Amino acid sequence: MLDTMRANSRSVLTYVLFGIIIIVFVVSFGPGSKGCGTGGRTETWVAKVNGAAVAPSEFDQQFSQLLRIYRQQGGEVNGPFQMRLRQMAMDQVIQRELAQQEARKQGIVVSDEEVASAIKALPGFQSNGQFDMELYKSAVSSAYGSPGKFEELMRRDLGYQKMMSLLRETAKVTGDEVKEAWLADHDRAALEFARFPLALARVDAKASSGWEAQVKDFVVRSGARIEQYYKENPARFDKKKRVRARHILVKVDEKAGATEQDAAKKEIDAIADRVKKGEDFARVATETSDDPGSKERGGDLGFFGAGMMAKAFEEAAFKLTPSEVSAPVKTQFGWHLIKVEEVQEPEKVPLEKAKPDIARELLETDLAKKLATQKAEEALTRLRSGESFAEVFPVEEEVKGKKKGAEPVKMGGQIVKPDETGSFTASSSPNVPRIGPAPDLFADAMKAAAGQVLPGVYETTSGPVVARAKERERPDEAKFSEMKSEVETRLRLSRESEIERAWVGDLRKRSKVVENKAFVLGEVRAAPVELD
Repeated sequence: MLDTMRANSRSVLTYVLFGIIIIVFVVSFGPGSKGCGTGGRTETWVAKVNGAAVAPSEFDQQFSQLLRIYRQQGGEVNGPFQMRLRQMAMDQVIQRELAQQEARKQGIVVSDEEVASAIKALPGFQSNGQFDMELYKSAVSSAYGSPGKFEELMRRDLGYQKMMSLLRETAKVTGDEVKEAWLADHDRAALEFARFPLALARVDAKASSGWEAQVKDFVVRSGARIEQYYKENPARFDKKKRVRARHILVKVDEKAGATEQDAAKKEIDAIADRVKKGEDFARVATETSDDPGSKERGGDLGFFGAGMMAKAFEEAAFKLTPSEVSAPVKTQFGWHLIKVEEVQEPEKVPLEKAKPDIARELLETDLAKKLATQKAEEALTRLRSGESFAEVFPVEEEVKGKKKGAEPVKMGGQIVKPDETGSFTASSSPNVPRIGPAPDLFADAMKAAAGQVLPGVYETTSGPVVARAKERERPDEAKFSEMKSEVETRLRLSRESEIERAWVGDLRKRSKVVENKAFVLGEVRAAPVELD
């Protein structure tokens, strides 16, 4: 069938469509694929899955797609984030190879007719609504080396799609589950609440009398707890080298021609001369740097350790001493000038030396929780007695002119102010807006009626909370039938995603997978494509 399709080619080559097809189908080597590599050595495989090599071109294409998506969403794609995207691309091409291998094991076959039909249906290969053979052959030969190579990729992709389609068919959703999901989406609450921040309670805890004596006593009484904390937080006491640096970037595409590269080098050299003559590095960075993420901060990148920056940048920065400025450094992003502000040398803090600091932290935490909980319980008692949130938690302006006793609740010298969650649904469990994960609070909120004070003091990561149900909206079951189909579709798609993740995860556990980490780090580019 494929041979027949090639033989029946048309003579007209539409160059406009050819340009479009190149954009759609050529493996992208622009910024975000191999252009983010260092331009050093090349590699012929990005991963090996059960011995089968995954081509770097597949990784480049996947990474390019991810990068375009995030840039279209307006997100800032800096060095560390690019590395995360690279790992995502790596995971996705490995997942695809695993699924394709499993499809072959399951005997899933894609015929020549199916491949030909899929290719003919692609809009990019059509001219005036008809499949254009000359356009097709020219485009795929340029992008993939030959029509045969492209057709093999299409066959594998169709096999993957068949495999995933069969997998999705196992996703079942019952009527009860659809009803339950709908109810959760239409069971709404809104709370007014007050949080008693542990950070402020720590201030009061340290201000208590005999603080240092309490710390010494804690060291004696809680030796085992201190030692456990030390063991569970090795990164805090075994510190790796870090530097705080500023940089100035003159951006230039790695694929730019010699003229653009030379112009960028001359620009960074001129900037380096200004710094050498004594101009303030931060001011020059604000005026000249092409890095939007650090420019307004005078090029300040904060502290960073090994593995967080491009390799050449990191190597140069880690050789500098405080206040020293590097020579111009070339990375995949352009030319940099780097100034190190501070160096934190590696340090291993022994347990005996760490004990007082650990004791202070643990004691602060214990006392802060006790103080915050005590104040929260006092406030809850008043709320239960019938006082409103405004009466229990007056702000300073409201206190003026009122009778004595209407004092605001304070912690760490600051007023504890009431807040509101806004409306949320039962489907968002256990997360409460503006509060965070709070399973017990969430459950009680869904049980409460409008105006009811919730029965407890609820622990959250930032401090105990008391709350009142300001609004409650129960679902109107008469409206279920008109929304049933929409909810069922959403639930089924979610179930399919869960099944896919679990299935691929199990496949990976049972497979031998080797990642070429140089691609994740952006240190290599794909080897040249061999044409037929």
